[in-house]
Amino acid sequence: MAHPFVESPNATETTGRAIDLVVIHTMEIAERAGAATICARWFASPVSKVSAHYCVDALGIVHCVREKDIAWHARGGNAHSLGVELAGFARQTAREWADDYSTAVLARASRLVADLCLRWRIPPRWLVAGDLLAGRRGITGHSEVSRAYGKSDHWYPGPGFPVETLLDRVRLAQQAELSRLSARA
Repeated sequence: MAHPFVESPNATETTGRAIDLVVIHTMEIAERAGAATICARWFASPVSKVSAHYCVDALGIVHCVREKDIAWHARGGNAHSLGVELAGFARQTAREWADDYSTAVLARASRLVADLCLRWRIPPRWLVAGDLLAGRRGITGHSEVSRAYGKSDHWYPGPGFPVETLLDRVRLAQQAELSRLSARA
């Protein structure tokens, strides 16, 4: 998948690394058209001192840090993870995550996360802090990275975030892609 690239200087370059996690964040900015670009522009500023690999809103995805490089998105878990920022707020309720805008964000994000998981052979399962400390591979929220490593107090994507909906959509997107690939073979 090719996405517009708005490069962030807030990253650590590497020649390659193991990727074990996809970390989900919320942008903490209003859900609106262009939210991914707004977030990417913030990451592009050296003043921000933060970044993520991808920013996702209802209409698009912006790539900010090359996957081989370390984005500065979840202290303690950065070295072996990919960061995905979603338009919205950690304070959103389950009901608010079910509105049209958030549903579109989740649909777009699930296809991206499915692609990341397939390419990096990451199992599409949600990990909690203990799983991270045990070295398991999967998908998690910044809140779990905060609990596991104690290096931040971030609580997103928040208690109302529809984890099971995201995981179900990721698995469906993976199945569709694998079916497409096997049909081509």
